[in-house]
Amino acid sequence: MHWIIDPIKSFSPDEIGCRDQQLIQMSDGKPLNDEVLWRAGKEAFDIIQRGENAKVTQADLDELVQDTPGQLIELWNWHAEFFEQKAQSGGMIIINKDSGQPMTKFERLTVKPDGFWAPFHIEGSIITLDCFFESYSLQSGKEMFPYNRDLLAAYFTILHVDTSAADIALKDFTPETYFYVTRWLDRLKTYDEIMKAVEHRQESLQREKSRTMNTQRHAKRNEALLLVTADWSERKTDFRSAEKAGQYYADWLSGKGFEFEPRTITSWIRKFAKENNIILR
Repeated sequence: MHWIIDPIKSFSPDEIGCRDQQLIQMSDGKPLNDEVLWRAGKEAFDIIQRGENAKVTQADLDELVQDTPGQLIELWNWHAEFFEQKAQSGGMIIINKDSGQPMTKFERLTVKPDGFWAPFHIEGSIITLDCFFESYSLQSGKEMFPYNRDLLAAYFTILHVDTSAADIALKDFTPETYFYVTRWLDRLKTYDEIMKAVEHRQESLQREKSRTMNTQRHAKRNEALLLVTADWSERKTDFRSAEKAGQYYADWLSGKGFEFEPRTITSWIRKFAKENNIILR
């Protein structure tokens, strides 16, 4: 790839571009100033650098740019065939977001992966695929992406930053360009926010469910305790000890739909007796 910016000098820590938050041109080392482009490029660079390499080199970036289009074409074409088979067999319904109609045909990508514009020609298809897995992941509450989504977003972002830098250098830059520069990272941020909201909602529902269950358990326990102590206080002399009463009332409560251990009921009787100055035998 013919880079317009020098990604290493622009985004790597301790390099001039990182210190001054500037894009550094590959051809002459001169800076280009654009806060949106630099921040998007820096974020994408940091994602790429979180991979296996502790320090990304220019060769690493060139390899990423060279190898990724072919991998994405294979990714799309495999899923296009899979979706088509599922749609035609009735095992899956995929709606075209523009027409609102079910899709039964999925075009294969025939772009040559080594062309300079190949990434931009396949990006629309990959966005479609990413939308599908994003929706699937949000509905299931689990990450279901069959690819490294962060790296994918970083890949397209840094390419758009580079081509947009060329527009700046040629003074042919429009505000619309920011949309393409930031949309992948924006997708990641929006997805993370929704997932966090979903997780928070699920946690709140679980806490509410636990509180309700605890309230119900306490209500059932209190009902059983009142039944036992009321009956025992009337016929306490029928039992040789609190332990014997506990054994009896465990079976007695079972017939009324309550399940408590004899030792638990014994503790109720002992506590009730103490509070009411009743001497146990």
